[in-house]
Amino acid sequence: MWKWIKPDWLFLFMLTASVALLLMSGLKSDVREFVPPPLFPKVALLIGAVLLLSAIATVGAKLDRKHLDDYMFQMVANGAVIAIVTTLLVNMIWEMGSAILPPITRDDLIAAMMGSWSLGYFFYRWRGLNA
Repeated sequence: MWKWIKPDWLFLFMLTASVALLLMSGLKSDVREFVPPPLFPKVALLIGAVLLLSAIATVGAKLDRKHLDDYMFQMVANGAVIAIVTTLLVNMIWEMGSAILPPITRDDLIAAMMGSWSLGYFFYRWRGLNA
């Protein structure tokens, strides 16, 4: 059995928060009428946001790497990859089944990402990085 370390508590909290968010988001409706915005400002904002936020995330990851050992950083990063792929697949499946599934909200997707990141982290924590 492995000992609990600080990131374990954070990811356990995130997993619990994702379940709570899913339960609370089921109580409200987030469906709105879609009005497409003008294309140019939307594309420009998206490109700018992606460039800026990925640069900030890169600097943040660099700071994390300085304070975590390489093994811990790899567990957190691999868990994040699992979260992104899982969230994309959940959204894709929900869109394909939109005729028979209830609408998915932003809170649902955030909860799916937080929960799958926690589960991915704990999978690597329990099985190791070579699993």
